[in-house]
Amino acid sequence: MPHPDSSPLLRKVDAVTVPVPDLDSGLSFYRDRLGHELLWRNDELGQARLSLPDSDTEIVLSTGLDLAPAWLVSSADEAAAGVVAAGGRILAEPAKSKEPARYLLTAT
Repeated sequence: MPHPDSSPLLRKVDAVTVPVPDLDSGLSFYRDRLGHELLWRNDELGQARLSLPDSDTEIVLSTGLDLAPAWLVSSADEAAAGVVAAGGRILAEPAKSKEPARYLLTAT
């Protein structure tokens, strides 16, 4: 069943989560060797966010998550329902971003 709205459900890739064994080795590779700028680091979460210079999509290094995109959608709850209705599954609960009107969804 197609999405009832005339616009596509998924707006863009907001971030790509990349698993790393630990943040120091991940940052050593992605920041120090590949040159990506560190935006923030949270050792409690085991995550660090890095920029992509030609995009507002970001790299999220994580010690506890698998490789996955985080999709930007208009409404996390509506997008999650739409994904499930289309036969997909939700890999992580929809979350509201720190920025207004940004919702993130990880699904397959």
